Parts: sequence; C-alpha cells; structure tokens
Amino acid sequence: MSNSGSDQLSLKVKRNLRSAERHALNGAWSDADACFQAAIESDATPVSRIAYAGSLTERERYHEAICLFTQAIDRASATGNREALGVIFHNLAVIYRELGDADLARRFQQRALLQLDDCGPAELLGLANDAWLSKRTELASCLAESCVELDDDTEFSVDLEAQATISTMSGLLDNPRDGIRSLIQVYRQHCSRNELRLAGIDLMNLAVLLAQIGWAHAEANMVRRAIGHFDSAPAPVSASRSRQVLAQLERIQSLSRFDPSWN
Repeated sequence: MSNSGSDQLSLKVKRNLRSAERHALNGAWSDADACFQAAIESDATPVSRIAYAGSLTERERYHEAICLFTQAIDRASATGNREALGVIFHNLAVIYRELGDADLARRFQQRALLQLDDCGPAELLGLANDAWLSKRTELASCLAESCVELDDDTEFSVDLEAQATISTMSGLLDNPRDGIRSLIQVYRQHCSRNELRLAGIDLMNLAVLLAQIGWAHAEANMVRRAIGHFDSAPAPVSASRSRQVLAQLERIQSLSRFDPSWN
C-alpha cells in the first residue's frame, strides 16, 4: 500500500493495521477483519479503508471492497490527496477487470494515471491487461515487458504477475510450449511465497495453454489443482468460475467417450 496519508495516522491506527496485516498473512481472517474495522473507526484519513479494501480484494470480496474504496474516494477528495486517489482508482480498475467489466476497468485505470505524477510497474501492468482485453496484443506485450524492466520496488511486487502475463500472451500468440515452461516457473515462485490465489491463476492459464496443444487430460488436471488453491486462498469467485470450467471440460470428455453403438 502507498504511504498516502500514512504519516498522519495515530499510533492506535498503525497498531491495528499492523495487527490486521499479520493476521491476514496467517490466514486468521476474522481477526484481520476485526483489526481493520478498529483501525477504520479511529482513522479520519483514507488509509485504513484503502488497506482493508485491498485485503478484501485479495480475498475476492469485491463488492465489500468497492464500498470501502468509494468511502475512501470521498475522504481523499476532501483533502486533495491525489496519491491516495491514484491508488484507489488503480485498485478499482483491478476489481472491475476481474468482474469482467473491461470498459469500466479501463476508465478507472485512466483516472488513476491522471492522479499520479509517474507511471509505475503496477500501473503498466494494468494498462497491459486493458490492452490485452481490447485485443491490442502487441501493445499489451510491450507494456508487460516494460513492467518487468521497471519493477525494482518491492512495495508492489508485480514482477511475477507481469511475467505470468507475458508467458500467457507468448504462449497463446507464438509457442504454447514455451509459455507453459515459463508459467510453471512463475507458478512455483507464487507457491513458495504462499500466494495461493495467484498460483491458482497460473494453473488456469496453464490449462488454457495445454488446451492449445491438445492435452485435454492435463488441462482438466490443472483446473482441479487450481480449484484447490482458490479454496485455500480463499478466492471464492475464482473457485466458482474454475468449477464451471471443470464441469464443462468433464462434459466434453464424457461426450468424447460416448459410443453410439452402445444404444
């Protein structure tokens, strides 16, 4: 999270935010929620709301996150905090991209850029995803590669996400096997960091690339493993989508095994 307004926080708010982040890292979600709520109650700045909304976003509690980000917009606007507004708009773009509203995501990403004096790795990755959704593949690839080159700030840690994006793009556009090898490396790193939701996304992208080379059985196995990661994360939206994909794959496999002579 950016330090937008963090120097104005009381010791009580900072203590609650640290506790919330620690509980979240340990998967103690109820305790994390309680600490975030306590921080918000004592915080006149947008910082605690941004932090809690970010945590909710990671757990795919998108609608709750949107409500908190909307509250944070009012507080940031009242004080003219452009940095906070940039962070909020960028995160709203991420959420709407995940919800499948590419147009709204693109608009929020543009609003984020208008608030920031510089375009960093996180913003570049957002632009790359928007370009990909708009089928501007060359621009998307260029932006993702630039994101990796610029990402020397550990606060954002988007380098692996950018590499995953590049691997998926190159696999779909050029050589699926090269994309698969690269994505496996990214997946292992996400697992080593215990970033289960991102690891699940890697597996879903691997499934897409495996389908490109006709490995249907391996494709279904990747989806099953992804569901396990999403359930553990927790990432309920991704888990639900993956189960729908798996059900469709299993129906296709069942039809492929059907022999009309049995009737």
